[in-house]
Amino acid sequence: MQKKFILNYVIIGMLLVWGAWQLIPTLRYEAMSEERKEELRLKGELERIEERIIRRGLDLQGGMHLVLEVNVARLTQNIAQNKSQTYYEFMNGLEAKYASDPNTDYFDLLQNEADAKQFRLARHFPGRGDQNAQIISSLKNEAADAVIRAEEIIRNRVDQFGVSEPTIQRQGNRRIIVELAGVTDPERATNLIQNTALLEFILLKDAEIVQDAISRIDAVVKKVDPEMLKDTTRVIDSVSDDKTVSIEELFGMSSETEDDSMAIVDEAIYRERPFSALLRNLGSDIGVPSENYYAVRRILEDPDVLRVLPADMRVLWSNKTETLTTQEGQQKAFYRLYFVNREAGLTGGVVTDAKATLGGMDGSNMGQPIVNLSMNSEGAKVWSRMTGANIGKRIAIVLDDKVTIAPSIRGRIPGGRTVIEGLTSINEAKDIEISLKAGALPAPVDIIEKRTIGPSLGSDSIRKGTMSALIGLLLVVLFIVVYYRASGIIAFVTLVLNILFVLSILSLLKATLTLPGIGGLVLTVGMAVDANVLIFERIREELRKGKTVKASVDNGYARALITILDANLTTLIAALVLWQFGTGPIRGFAVVLFWGIIFNFVSGYFISKTILTTITHGKTLQKLSI
Repeated sequence: MQKKFILNYVIIGMLLVWGAWQLIPTLRYEAMSEERKEELRLKGELERIEERIIRRGLDLQGGMHLVLEVNVARLTQNIAQNKSQTYYEFMNGLEAKYASDPNTDYFDLLQNEADAKQFRLARHFPGRGDQNAQIISSLKNEAADAVIRAEEIIRNRVDQFGVSEPTIQRQGNRRIIVELAGVTDPERATNLIQNTALLEFILLKDAEIVQDAISRIDAVVKKVDPEMLKDTTRVIDSVSDDKTVSIEELFGMSSETEDDSMAIVDEAIYRERPFSALLRNLGSDIGVPSENYYAVRRILEDPDVLRVLPADMRVLWSNKTETLTTQEGQQKAFYRLYFVNREAGLTGGVVTDAKATLGGMDGSNMGQPIVNLSMNSEGAKVWSRMTGANIGKRIAIVLDDKVTIAPSIRGRIPGGRTVIEGLTSINEAKDIEISLKAGALPAPVDIIEKRTIGPSLGSDSIRKGTMSALIGLLLVVLFIVVYYRASGIIAFVTLVLNILFVLSILSLLKATLTLPGIGGLVLTVGMAVDANVLIFERIREELRKGKTVKASVDNGYARALITILDANLTTLIAALVLWQFGTGPIRGFAVVLFWGIIFNFVSGYFISKTILTTITHGKTLQKLSI
């Protein structure tokens, strides 16, 4: 070997060692069984290996595709400051119209309805102008900003959830696309993304106010004057024999599903107090048998019921059911129903830290999943004043309009610390921690489209994509070996090295390989062959002119260089533009194509020239197999 080639081979050797080092973790990972992966995951070692492997996109390993839409109706209601009974009636009617025709622009509908009913929005949205048009313009800007904030909050949640290379991007003015590759628990991921994470601390209404509200609801359901039932004694304290009635008998119409077609009522009071008959006494709480959930929810959503409830009252459900033993000794699942103040005494905006853990040895929640909360100085002051002024009363800790726990206030709580209890699992506690740390969404997000791609479909895509790449590579190799003979073998070696280097850089940069990326890899192989064809044809021309093998090789590479640079440079610019401005599959294609072109020059020209010139310069050849 001539000395002038030693440096070239040192560089080639270093590239080969680097490429092998980068690909070893991927090869190890792909060879592992699922049992071995689970074993390493439990030991905490799998994550370290996964950090060095080639990541696969949604189309190759399965996962979730979500299209989310920010609920502008709820956003508008959250922004309002002065809320009266008239305001709620107007907004509820507006939301019902919008739900019946979601293709209508919400703000256009709001302006039309407000103008038609001479409803002055300035009373409820102060500081945004005097005219309805001015206020609606301000609300539109707020909605656009809310979508940007929602995208960032969702991104933070997904990052803390641990999904590698997620795709999160806005679509239009209202929607956000989320793609999560390799998600093993789609339901948990969906809940984490969709939850608003609005934390509220709300005082419960006094028992007398609650009973009066229940009497009013009874009167609406029975269609009598509320005053006729106002002074009736509490009837949910005792329960007689249960009776099964149909939803059609309760409402005069059929239910949405067959599973919700029946309800269980207290037979002794059903005719006089139909709503109370659906409820059960759970000590200091009101319980709703799970069979009655649909019926009670239907009643509480009735516009006539909403009109008779106090304007400063909200009715909330517990976040889960509880299995309890009834007076008859039966095991039944119950929801808890809470009547609380409409306005929260404190919100999660004051929370500075949240930590999911298991309860310690010194508390009633020993071994149970909890979330410890810390508040800022302002929140600590309000929390201390709020708890100190309401000793003996109950306060609900509400997350996304669901009550997680409603403890009694035993004394003033200084320091701004509290605990969320009543959680079912440590994963639920961790999801609450993530949501609170990332921040509350400015408005709920609705799932417009949801697709779950199973691992089997991803495996099928990998198999077909890999097979197409191998078939393409074999056909190309067959062509160049048959057509260019021994020189074709050198071209084949450079093709393999090109693919090795591209996969290695993807692993190093923690890029994601997608099905379009495999397409980019196949295109790279084609361009590498094109470079070899240009070089070999130039060498043939020189040989036909009667030049020596050594001179033909040198001149062939020199004359082909400009053409190869021109072809690769223009494609490189196109790949850079697609990489910068493309998203999803287009960007995956561009990333592989970009690095494929870079290493195409390294392997297709530098390595190929080093090998061929070493062969031809080492001895005086009279003929070259090309």
